[in-house]
Amino acid sequence: MDLTCGRPLADAVEQLLSGAGGDPLLVSDYDGTLAPFRKERDEAVPPPSVRRALEAILEAGGDLLILSGRRAEEVASLLGLPVEIRGCHGWERLTAEGVLNSPSLRDWESHALESLASELSGFPPPAVERKPISVALHWRGRDSVKESYDVVSDRLVRAARQAGLEVLPFNGGVEYRLPGCTKGRAMERILEERGGPVCYLGDDVTDEDAFRVLRGRGLGILVGDRARTEAELRISPGCTEAFLGLWREALTKTGAGGRRR
Repeated sequence: MDLTCGRPLADAVEQLLSGAGGDPLLVSDYDGTLAPFRKERDEAVPPPSVRRALEAILEAGGDLLILSGRRAEEVASLLGLPVEIRGCHGWERLTAEGVLNSPSLRDWESHALESLASELSGFPPPAVERKPISVALHWRGRDSVKESYDVVSDRLVRAARQAGLEVLPFNGGVEYRLPGCTKGRAMERILEERGGPVCYLGDDVTDEDAFRVLRGRGLGILVGDRARTEAELRISPGCTEAFLGLWREALTKTGAGGRRR
């Protein structure tokens, strides 16, 4: 499980694409994987080279899907490519044509999220993000927010659990989320819907559920150097563009990309 963009990774991709029928699917997280982290979340866009690499995959007939903790329409606005997006850890589904499906909440779920949002009302509004299935507190670039959170974190955990919510730390913050809304469940649905090989790119602890589901059923690739992961391979953040190039080349070499043209 080397931190590499080289031959082992290229071989793994080619083996995945040539070893199963059906259209191959590349699934990717957004923040920290395709786009660098930013203090202001609306400034997190992919570097031009990564965007060009994604466009090249689409032009080669490849199939792309984004699986993000963000709202789907927010990712679509930042990415600006005609691809399917599963937002809020898979709760939302935005088609490449722009049709959004977001299930309604039950009364207790809405009440639980309102209750937790109220608990976070003392934090600066830009640090608090309300999503359909969760409330998140962001402290990237906001040291005072992290300091304030550390003081009240135990109380917030108790309040979240009493409301029936899960507490999910992530890179740069914490999320209080409805139970069972994980990228693992989203990946299960993706595997059920798609008959071809699936590869997933992700960088955060929230991606580990998806990596776990893919074990023996696809290829999980961690973007980063975290010591423990369920991913089968890993690459450094600077290798994302190179990996996307390898994926496009493998599509062409195996003839997999031409299936969707």
